[in-house]
Amino acid sequence: MKRVKGLMAGLLMLGALAACGESSIENVDTTDQEAAASTEETEAEENDESDESEEEVPEEEEVIEEEGLGMGDTVNFNGLHVTVKEVRQYEGDGDWVTPDNDYFLILDVSIENTTDESANISTLMQMSLVDPSGYSQDMDIFVDTRGSLDGEVGAGRTMAGEISFDVEEAEFYEFIFEDPFMSGQAIWTVAAGDWQ
Repeated sequence: MKRVKGLMAGLLMLGALAACGESSIENVDTTDQEAAASTEETEAEENDESDESEEEVPEEEEVIEEEGLGMGDTVNFNGLHVTVKEVRQYEGDGDWVTPDNDYFLILDVSIENTTDESANISTLMQMSLVDPSGYSQDMDIFVDTRGSLDGEVGAGRTMAGEISFDVEEAEFYEFIFEDPFMSGQAIWTVAAGDWQ
């Protein structure tokens, strides 16, 4: 376990040093999508009417730190629609799989790639769980979970799977999704009432 923690710390440091941009993060809501489509149409009409001799200045991309998300909420993270669908507690099987801390917390997550290019996903580099004091919880790869969130998700495709964390008991946790090479995070609150 110490070897995995050391590897994770090294990868995070490498990612921090190689950070080269900012992530585009926004909450996905059907009313927001309709409003965005209306705004795009209006902007297109205004652009057609503008003087072509004027040089267009690219707009600076605004980065949003999405916090306060809960179960079922979807965030558009650089074209990846990330949803934390549900969470469950697992005590282990009592023989081979037992938590080092209090219990396992298993999150069911889906990632839909809405871009035109494939995207690589890594649970170790992009996902973490922290307690109210900010201490990260250990990811556990030995618990039998459904699916996998590691690998490539093609353009227009969806990847779904579960992630297991060996956690110390707390009233709530924060699940963090990020890009190790860009700034910005999406943060879901996982409260004790969200699992049984």
